[in-house]
Amino acid sequence: MAFSQVDSIVIPESEMLDLQFLTVEALLNNPDIQAFLYQMDVMEAKVSQARALDDPELRYMRMEMPGFLWRQAKYSNFELMQMLRFPTKLATQGKLAEIRAEHAHHDHLEKINEVLARLKSAYYELWIVQQNIVLNQENARLIKQFVEIARTKYAVGETSQQDVLKAQVELAMIHNELITLRQQELSAKAMLMAILNRAPNDTLGLAIIPEEVISPAPLDSLLHFALLNRSMLKHDSLSIDESRTELSLAKQEYIPDFKFGLEYVTGPVDGFRGWTITAGITLPFAPWTLGKASARVGEANATIKRSEAQYNASKNMVLSNVKDFYYKIEAGKRQLDTYRTSILPQARQSLNASQAAYQTGKTDFLMLIDSYRTLVDLTKEYFMLRMTYEQTTAELEREVGAHNIFYTK
Repeated sequence: MAFSQVDSIVIPESEMLDLQFLTVEALLNNPDIQAFLYQMDVMEAKVSQARALDDPELRYMRMEMPGFLWRQAKYSNFELMQMLRFPTKLATQGKLAEIRAEHAHHDHLEKINEVLARLKSAYYELWIVQQNIVLNQENARLIKQFVEIARTKYAVGETSQQDVLKAQVELAMIHNELITLRQQELSAKAMLMAILNRAPNDTLGLAIIPEEVISPAPLDSLLHFALLNRSMLKHDSLSIDESRTELSLAKQEYIPDFKFGLEYVTGPVDGFRGWTITAGITLPFAPWTLGKASARVGEANATIKRSEAQYNASKNMVLSNVKDFYYKIEAGKRQLDTYRTSILPQARQSLNASQAAYQTGKTDFLMLIDSYRTLVDLTKEYFMLRMTYEQTTAELEREVGAHNIFYTK
């Protein structure tokens, strides 16, 4: 009985799925990734807006109109006004917009990590279902052999018809299991196609994984790389810079802004023509408005402390998760090695011995079926362990912040 895709059947390369190609496809077509990519464009566009001056104001006035008589107005004025924020304020606003645009960049990278982890998890879900289908087919072939053996022994009076019926019931159960497995395969493919943004009527082939179980890089290297490259940590670190920039901007609220105007005045009645220049300044230090600026400074200081605490919390969580996934991978690899080198070979030998003993009348059919079921259960446990191992590897890659570069054979 097979316990790996290599041992079971030969699959044409055209029907095999390549996880690397699917990864590229997800990067190009996944809607979540595209949405965050567009958000980057949105935030980049806001940088130039933040540095720009406020819109100028153009006003027209008719002054001293007796009885609201338009034509009898004494003066007609055109005025162009421009608010000028203190130069450092515009520069700080631009810096703040740049930080937020960088936020969007790291959000995009974090979304890529999330989507690729989901893709790999769904891929391995499909893999285990398809492996169980192959196992089911192998089991059906084996049980059919049992049926023929039982019939032959029954025909010569070496066993009862009950053995034949038990084998036929076992075969029917296998066929019934196949119905459930086919449904699970369709569901797993639907999840993959949703991540890849494929059409609902598209098809997927057979998921494959390397026969050899690969190992992670040393834990210290993974922890160091996570601190340097995890997009979420860069995002939270930028939040500290953002909060400090907001504090700088809040302190600049104490600095006044300016307004300048140019006015052209005409007097239709007396024929006057002339210009007026106006200038104004805001008074943020006025007693009745000073509290607003002080409150903004206090808010910005509190935001800095919150951002620093959030960064430390995120860093601790990432380091903890990296260690957790690493230890799980190490334990999983040892378990897989035990199954491959000891448990499954012994279970196969036990089944072969039971089959030979049953054919020679040295054991009964129940012992044969028990050996068969033991091997089936252990094989499924191996598949589950391998799927969990690969999914945990994908989660570790997500925590570290990169894919397919940490593992060596």
